[in-house]
Amino acid sequence: MGSKLSWPCVRQSCLLATLVFIVLLLTLLPLKIDKEHRAFTNFVRAKHVVPSYVELLGKSLYLHDIIDFDSTLLAPVKLDPSRLLLPPGGTLLPEEEQIIRYFDYLYSSKKIAVRDAFIYIGLYKSNAFYVATPLPEEVKSRLMNKQNSANEFCQRLKYCSKDASAESLADDIVLSTPYLDEITGDIILSMAAPISSSHEPEHLLGDVIADTSFMASDFMQGKVFEIQHSGYGTEIVITGDSLWTRITPDFLFYAMSDHLDNLSFLTYKISVLRFVMLYFPLWLLLSTVIMIYQIKLNNIKQLRVDRQRFREAMLLDPSTKIYNKKVYETLIFKAVIASQYAVICIDGDKIKTINDSYGHKLGDMAIMQIVEAMRAVFRESDILIRTGGDEFVVILANCPVAKALQLADKLKDNIAQRHFLNMLTVSCGVADSTDYSSFDAVLQAADKALYADKAQKRGHAGDDVLR
Repeated sequence: MGSKLSWPCVRQSCLLATLVFIVLLLTLLPLKIDKEHRAFTNFVRAKHVVPSYVELLGKSLYLHDIIDFDSTLLAPVKLDPSRLLLPPGGTLLPEEEQIIRYFDYLYSSKKIAVRDAFIYIGLYKSNAFYVATPLPEEVKSRLMNKQNSANEFCQRLKYCSKDASAESLADDIVLSTPYLDEITGDIILSMAAPISSSHEPEHLLGDVIADTSFMASDFMQGKVFEIQHSGYGTEIVITGDSLWTRITPDFLFYAMSDHLDNLSFLTYKISVLRFVMLYFPLWLLLSTVIMIYQIKLNNIKQLRVDRQRFREAMLLDPSTKIYNKKVYETLIFKAVIASQYAVICIDGDKIKTINDSYGHKLGDMAIMQIVEAMRAVFRESDILIRTGGDEFVVILANCPVAKALQLADKLKDNIAQRHFLNMLTVSCGVADSTDYSSFDAVLQAADKALYADKAQKRGHAGDDVLR
């Protein structure tokens, strides 16, 4: 049998695939979000955004204590002029030199490791800056040619400590928003921390500044960001750079945030719609697989139905649609004779006369009259068998012989009341299993009783009339 694809099958397959898909999404989505959350946390914690105070200062020292640092430790440290950028004619003040020597002591002597950050010191009075980490010659040359100072950079980008508000300096850090660096061409995020004397905290001498390449990490590959300002501070919002992200409505984003400082925080938004569409081919695959499975299952069911119908057709008499003799080989027959039962043998009277006088068509109709009467009298659980042209056997489960005799008389009355050509009658013989050890013996006894019934009728009519 060929496969059949119908709209109900397609609809049912799609509905079932959708339910399975939703269950998979509810399972996979939390795993996806957890994975992205760990990647986002690692991105922030791995100093891709803001280097730690330890990396900036070393030994958890406060910045305003720098100029009060033990000068004996700094005495052997000589300034590296290749790291110092001064405006033409500019000179360093003694306190500024001490600040630079301190950071040179920390970083140049490698007493503290600096990872993934470009760190420099900007000094306000001399308008100079000193590079605490290695500076490529090309970058240094471009800086010198532009004759820009660190102060000019931070003032333009508004992260100088001296220009920051008291609220911004409450945590001793000023954070810029991501910007395009003119020298390197990278997207940079800068953090500035004030340098002041412990004797005059309000007197700012400069900043220690750390630049990190905001887009350089693996986490930011394929992502974009935007800056949003509100009454609570500045928010840097990171999203995926894809069409699905751009068309996703706000309620289908999952957001996670982390504070950078007291006025800045980073938010990473995951498009749930993009995740769903990423797995949409899975829904198509599920729908196809379920549809194919349903078609095959329907084919198997139909094949079983066809086989059952074929088996039943082999057991049925083609004219009367009651059982033929093959029923004796089935489990149905064996189940009925497993306990007490009765057998009625039935023979149509005057069938030959009807065939000869009115033709075989009316003879067949007479046979159907007998079958219809049998169906009206006997139970659905009783086995009705056509054993010959006008010969029938009925097997009645759990039926005593007295009840079987009543049913035989009832069958005779039912046929007589039909008045078919005013001549159709039947003869019956009854026996039950209580007196016999086998079905053949019961059948033989019922058949013997049938011929006795016919013989009784012959005493009242001619032989040809009863045939």
